Amino acid sequence: MGYENITKEGNFYQTVSGDYGFKVLSGTGSTTLDCRAIQALEETVLTTTTSVGDALSSVTLPSGTVVFGKFDSITLASGKVLAYLAE
Repeated sequence: MGYENITKEGNFYQTVSGDYGFKVLSGTGSTTLDCRAIQALEETVLTTTTSVGDALSSVTLPSGTVVFGKFDSITLASGKVLAYLAE
């Protein structure tokens, strides 16, 4: 169950702490998935799409960086990330 509007603190922590699992993405390519956090496992260049707020476009994330948001897709130009699933 994904949350369109996280109004309870517990629901927020549940979605960003991995309760719904994660996917490891590496190399290059695009993936369509609903996720709430992206953690760079190594220096990564990525682009995201989102229906809420600003998307990231060819942004370089240093290793260890975590970005929170409501992401609809992730396209990697290089690097490796954990994408924490929304549902």
